[in-house]
Amino acid sequence: MTKPIGYYTSYTPGEEGLLADMQEEWGATFESLNNCERLWMIVKLAEDLCAENENDIRSSVEDAMERMDELPSGDKVGLIEALVNQVKHFK
Repeated sequence: MTKPIGYYTSYTPGEEGLLADMQEEWGATFESLNNCERLWMIVKLAEDLCAENENDIRSSVEDAMERMDELPSGDKVGLIEALVNQVKHFK
């Protein structure tokens, strides 16, 4: 992340709360996190968002994710990026 978390969230420097604590701990661009920590946070955030919506997942989606080991790491990251962008724009 090359931009500070305030670019992506409602956080404004000087505010208190979780986002302020996260910025203080890991830096404004989360630069002190390693990629495993970033990915773990993505999983946890996605689980929380899915629980809010509780939509059924089609079997074809589950089947595709069971085959994800066929993909190289770069394609997995690309899929994450594509899906996040779709979630942002197709609510």
